[in-house]
Amino acid sequence: MRRRLFLTILLISIVTSSITCILTTYVYHDFYVNNAKQQLITIVKLTAEPQKWDNTASINSSVNSILKSVDYNIRFTIIDKNGNVIHDSWNDVISESHKDRPEVVEAFEKGFGDDTRYSNTVSSDMYYYATKLNDDAVLRLSREISSINKVFGSILPLLFVLFIFVLLIVYFAAKVTARKILKPINEMTKSLDDILDAEQKDNIKIYEELEPLSYTIRDQKNKINEYINELKYERDNISFITGNMKEGFILLNHNKDILSVNKSAKAMIGNESFELKESRNILELTRSTEIIDKIDASLRENKHLIHDADIFDKHYRYYFSPVTEQKNSIVKGLLILIEDITIQKKAEIMRSEFTANVSHELKTPLTTMIGFAEMIKEGLITDHEDIKKYSAMIYKEGMRLISLIEDLMRLSKIQEKTGTAEEKLISIKKISEDVVTLLSPKAEKHGISLTLSAGDVVMKANNNYINELLYNLIDNGIKYNKHGGSVRIKIYEEGGVVSIIVSDTGFGIPPEHIDRIFERFYRVDKSRSKETGGTGLGLSIVKHIVELYDGTINIHSSNSDGTIITIKFPK
Repeated sequence: MRRRLFLTILLISIVTSSITCILTTYVYHDFYVNNAKQQLITIVKLTAEPQKWDNTASINSSVNSILKSVDYNIRFTIIDKNGNVIHDSWNDVISESHKDRPEVVEAFEKGFGDDTRYSNTVSSDMYYYATKLNDDAVLRLSREISSINKVFGSILPLLFVLFIFVLLIVYFAAKVTARKILKPINEMTKSLDDILDAEQKDNIKIYEELEPLSYTIRDQKNKINEYINELKYERDNISFITGNMKEGFILLNHNKDILSVNKSAKAMIGNESFELKESRNILELTRSTEIIDKIDASLRENKHLIHDADIFDKHYRYYFSPVTEQKNSIVKGLLILIEDITIQKKAEIMRSEFTANVSHELKTPLTTMIGFAEMIKEGLITDHEDIKKYSAMIYKEGMRLISLIEDLMRLSKIQEKTGTAEEKLISIKKISEDVVTLLSPKAEKHGISLTLSAGDVVMKANNNYINELLYNLIDNGIKYNKHGGSVRIKIYEEGGVVSIIVSDTGFGIPPEHIDRIFERFYRVDKSRSKETGGTGLGLSIVKHIVELYDGTINIHSSNSDGTIITIKFPK
């Protein structure tokens, strides 16, 4: 600002000084010329008025006497009415007629006349002034203009030096003036923080002329601070909300530069190390051509779009929403929300599989029962023993169907958390003893030994649910065990946690099946499951009961050691 102000003052001063010098030079030159002209007029009047001109000699004598008092060369000429030069002080003989000379014509008509022109006679610019002596003659005086210019030119160097001197003065004066003008502003700037502080304003010297400015600055500062605080508050709120969103959040401008991105979005895209510094394009966050194409299409068409993408073993749904101006609907940016739909996708798959499995599991025994019944109905089976045999098979399939339906109903009730109103303090030891007693005949039939080690553990739960849980765990240990194997049940409480451990010496569960054995109708060995009469819902029921009481379930299995299932319930 100081440099700009200095240059402005300097420029104005130079222009002003230049114009002044030019005008002064012009006025001085004009004055000098006019003064020279006026001298000629005066000489003519002094020469022509006092006496009558009888002859050339008397005119010459009179003029010369007057010219002795001046220091410049003046030419005088007498011209008759016919334009003939009677006498000329610079030339003895002039044959050229002067009848048409402007000053001569004007003198005969008006009594006097003047003109400025180039003279071929003397080869110089001349100023002419003529006066009428009588009706027969005109007296004309003339002077070289060039002589005037020479005189004026002699003083030009002095004028130039004077101009340079003035410029130097103007230069230093501009610097001093700029410094003086800016001094109060600089002082005000140095103490601006104090000036903006209402408590300190009385202790600061402020120039009267700058007081309105200081008040305006203080008011604007307060308004700006309020606005900044509001923006910070809104920004912090938005950052807090987006930062704690489980959904991914990305905000782009119309150039696809990232304005905001939360941690969830970076994790879902698989670029958690990405840091938003200044302006970074979306291509620096993701290189997915599908996502980039959807962004381009949404911005171009001003259209909301949805896109599903699979990244590794996760399923994500992208929502692209253009941000537009309300007045003209111009797209200013794009909001991208990313939702993790992995659970929904898996649930859809599980529902689809469940529907197919239910249909299959219900259809199989019904088909068998209808087929055998139809054979008996049509009389295709007449032998009493065959009828008895097929009737037994119909009964078996019917009981299997009832068992399947009952398991489905129990599973449905557990999922809906029905029956929890019957919760009370129950003895896990007593329930386990009852289940072991109930399953002992089945274990003996398969040559399996049952061992129970239970402390006096009680917890608040539904008696039937815990009974169902223990029954399914022990029953599976029997069904999928080796002949002569064993099933051990251990129940204890430690640190406010009830632990139920059921281990067997069976065939074990392959690692690739462990994560799926709790799914409905999922069987590791379908052929063996069919032989044992299982519905494929036992472990699914166990899982839902554990989840109902906020418990955890863990499985350890191997071909050599069998399977160990550990369940823990918080009391």
